[in-house]
Amino acid sequence: EGESANDAAETFRRENPKHPRVDYAWYIQGLVDFERTPNLIEHLFRADLTQRPPSTARKAFAAFKTVVEQYPKSEYAHDSLQRMIYLRNRLASYEVHVARYYFKRGAYIAAAQRAKGTIEQYDGAPAVRDALQIMIESYDRLNLQPLAAQTRQVYEANYSADVRHAQAEIRKAWWKIW
Repeated sequence: EGESANDAAETFRRENPKHPRVDYAWYIQGLVDFERTPNLIEHLFRADLTQRPPSTARKAFAAFKTVVEQYPKSEYAHDSLQRMIYLRNRLASYEVHVARYYFKRGAYIAAAQRAKGTIEQYDGAPAVRDALQIMIESYDRLNLQPLAAQTRQVYEANYSADVRHAQAEIRKAWWKIW
């Protein structure tokens, strides 16, 4: 069902680029990709979506972004924006998950770079805080004190209430023994 809706929306856009309802085609394409993200089993077992590759989430984000930017007065623009915020937060959380993976494996440079990319690409997402913590801890482990201090200052400026928790908490799932 999703594939046929996606194909129909894409065909409609391609054949009718000036149609007054082309915004709806973009919106439908975004919805199809948005709904592909979690499936029933993932909902039942409350799977952590931050650990799932986000390829359909990226496609949905791009479609919703088109609605918001090219059709700002569309009746679908507000809902598209809300979905973009949700997807931005999900994508940022996935990137932080990958950065944590690198950190746990001792790949501190890769962890810091992934965390930095998260901050640059998903500014405003709640996961940015975790990304800053990973950067601080990675720089400390690499003995890059000037970078660690600079990142700490950014962290303190944005999250001053939690300065005492500036060290990264590389969380481990309760069921992972090793």
